[in-house]
Amino acid sequence: MSEAVLVLKSGRCEWGKCLFCGYGRIQGDNPSSGVFQKKIDDFIQNLDINVKQIKVFGSGSFFDEKQVSATNRNYFINKCLDAGIVKVTVESRPRYITAEKIRDFKGLKLEIAIGLEVASDEMLDKINKGFHLIDFKKAASLIHEEGALLRSYLLVNLPYVIDLEKNLSDSIDYALRYSDSIVLINLLPHGHTPLFRMWLSGEWSFLSKKEFHNITDKYASHPKIELDEQTFRFTPLFPDELKTNLKGVGENYLTHPHFEVWQDYLLRWYTPPINKKILLFLPCSYKKPYSISATHKGIIGLTKKYPWIHEVMLSNAGVVPREYENHYPFNSYDWDERGETPEIKNRYIEVTSERIRNYLQAHINHYRRILCFLRDDSESLKALDKACGDTGYDYHNLLTPGLSPQSQEALNELKRGLSDETSQI
Repeated sequence: MSEAVLVLKSGRCEWGKCLFCGYGRIQGDNPSSGVFQKKIDDFIQNLDINVKQIKVFGSGSFFDEKQVSATNRNYFINKCLDAGIVKVTVESRPRYITAEKIRDFKGLKLEIAIGLEVASDEMLDKINKGFHLIDFKKAASLIHEEGALLRSYLLVNLPYVIDLEKNLSDSIDYALRYSDSIVLINLLPHGHTPLFRMWLSGEWSFLSKKEFHNITDKYASHPKIELDEQTFRFTPLFPDELKTNLKGVGENYLTHPHFEVWQDYLLRWYTPPINKKILLFLPCSYKKPYSISATHKGIIGLTKKYPWIHEVMLSNAGVVPREYENHYPFNSYDWDERGETPEIKNRYIEVTSERIRNYLQAHINHYRRILCFLRDDSESLKALDKACGDTGYDYHNLLTPGLSPQSQEALNELKRGLSDETSQI
């Protein structure tokens, strides 16, 4: 059955306290009839004629009448019927599900999705879910009594869990008793949540796609179970209240948690741009984002002719792909080399070489060649040399010893080097 997804940000989740959920903390669109109905009209008008199922995702409960009034709910139902829709999936917390609201969907196959998350009252309390298993069970009975379907969400990698696989197995066994379908979700950190802070502090971490599938693939063939490795396009987006001053030199400005979570993301979640097959390591710059500095403007003027070049900066913030240069914290730090001591320089080389080594090991199969444009006396080049020596990877520096990367002579060398290297592709 061909389906379409409607993201309906109407009002705000009345609970909004779940440890992991950022959606419920966001104020959505004005839930008035005019705003809501226009969104429904626009959505229905643009549906492909072959669509017969609509899945509605929102920030709370479709059956909460403060979010979706009875008038708006029935408007949506009638529009679906007029459009020839056969099945509708909506989300709700158990407390809002009533027989009367289910009966409003007469003429449609209704599926109600509930975020059960985990089949343990103790864990539900720890993640501040706001209901217990008895509430879920009662809602399940009511849904089935009224001829609707129940879809349950389970989170694979909740915090506080000692044995993820056993916890998941127990939760699946429980959910299968009451659910018509189950979705196993890889929990990812939402910025405006306590869980995001747990990630920053190292108390919890998301699963990489490989780690997620190592745990869940045994359920992939089950007719009632679906796998969801990525619920949203995940990058570490820091809310404003967590951003901080990162101007300084020393250990705290080298291994700051805000740098560390980004480096973790680049290793376990990130995929380099598919068409960029030559890795070019570059120096950072005082100006942020790097691309507004004179040095990087000159470099970009040359590399734009070679779309297969992937520019990656090296700095105390770590390994920084060009596409993220204007993300916090990469656009908000300053490491003044004048404040470096021999000890700090050695520590920079140690930390940076480990970051480079980890990045290369995670992504080396993506790249065909490793290049750099780094001063021969720089700690970044020493770190790169150490990382490649440790891993056995070869690299080629396109900057002649003694030249400054800001000089026109150096840029001329870069131009010649890029032309020579890329002619071999």
